Amino acid sequence: MTAPVLQIRDLTATIPVLGGQKDVLHGISLHINAGERVALVGESGSGKSVTARIAMGLLQEDLKLGLTGDVDVAGHRLGSNARALRQMRGRELAMIFQDPMETLNPVIRIGGEFLEVLRRREPRIRRARAMELARDALRDVELNDPDMVLGSYPFQLSGGMNQRVMIALALINRPTLLFADEPGTALDVSVQARTLTLMRELGARNDTAILFISHNLGVVREFADRVYVIYRGRIVEHGRTDQVFANPGHAYTRALLSALPSIAHGDLPDLPETSDAFLDPLYLHEGCAEPGETPR
Repeated sequence: MTAPVLQIRDLTATIPVLGGQKDVLHGISLHINAGERVALVGESGSGKSVTARIAMGLLQEDLKLGLTGDVDVAGHRLGSNARALRQMRGRELAMIFQDPMETLNPVIRIGGEFLEVLRRREPRIRRARAMELARDALRDVELNDPDMVLGSYPFQLSGGMNQRVMIALALINRPTLLFADEPGTALDVSVQARTLTLMRELGARNDTAILFISHNLGVVREFADRVYVIYRGRIVEHGRTDQVFANPGHAYTRALLSALPSIAHGDLPDLPETSDAFLDPLYLHEGCAEPGETPR
């Protein structure tokens, strides 16, 4: 059996705080196979983005994280080969962030962004060849005037166009693993839906595994093959998406699903409130995993 492209085992992350240390992740374990779409869902502050950025090697030095556990990315053990991981970013590994305007360099034209990304895989690529590949990548994400886009700065493009540029940049080197951190959340619903469709189609074409990070269960239901539910830095439930949605085993998952509005009858019901107990880090709700216990 082929090894997973991402394998996280018992990952715990600690950050220094005034007067001591604080655990932000508690024994996270998950895996993604080649070409698979896996979602990591939970509310803001649950640890979704921290998990992904640790796997990308983006947070360790900035936050002076204390890490235990193992993270294997495309055959490389994070921590023992940090240099190899840095070299993989932009080639075997790529990430799409929530807000492209905070990611794209405002003083570099889009063509320059593509040239930089392509030179991570092929340092001596000629500019003319790079622009040819960039035009093809932009057409793949349905930007039909690629020369205009390549000659533009990010602020000259709409939010939806910038998000499609980010997808094209992330996938142009056909990465093995793509991290998608709330992509399109800042966009209107129709643009967000098309963005996710393009990401799914292009990922399938390149056999790219995708870790999709979201709080939007409606989107996750349509996008992901499997889902992990994270609550206060712990994986509390995981399984095939259809099974978890049809028969959630954890109280927190049920609370998230009960907050999904239904418009089947033409009206929106009052949304239930998640119990305050879920917000208390010292309280374990019925169904929560105790330390050392393996959740469903």
